[in-house]
Amino acid sequence: MHISFLINSAFGMGGTIRTTFNLARTLAEQHEVEVVSVFRYRDRPFFDPGPRVRLRSLVDMRRHSSGFEGGDPEHALPARVFPRGDGRFPQYSPLTDRRIGEDLRTTAADVVIGTRPGLNAHIARQTRRGPARVGQEHLTLATHPARLKLMLRGTYPRLDAVTTVTEADARDYRR
Repeated sequence: MHISFLINSAFGMGGTIRTTFNLARTLAEQHEVEVVSVFRYRDRPFFDPGPRVRLRSLVDMRRHSSGFEGGDPEHALPARVFPRGDGRFPQYSPLTDRRIGEDLRTTAADVVIGTRPGLNAHIARQTRRGPARVGQEHLTLATHPARLKLMLRGTYPRLDAVTTVTEADARDYRR
């Protein structure tokens, strides 16, 4: 089975990154696993994804890199697909929307897993027919602003599954 994780940036040192890499490493013992990082800010990730996990990125933000795309005029505009209610909205643009959409429409994965609400929305709206679409929540529903909760209500039913941090939070999502 081919499993693909979509993450904001796999090159930092936060809890979502660590959790994603831990799960990816474990799944890679029996499956083909990749982590797709929307942004790449460093040459190497802070955490080791493991030897069997493929890591790739969609938009290169490394200023010293010949592939630097942070100055692309398309990246200076606000995103149209990534939801405004997600706290990472200012980082996203039509460039990221396009790259994410292209990746999701052409993925060979059997399972696509998003790691934050905005990316889960992309998965729900843009993944080609076939793969199981899973949204992971790494924060509780109560921490999301009202605007984001409204978007989730209309978007999350398009996913095949949503995982939450606690059973109590799962009940909140079900309500």
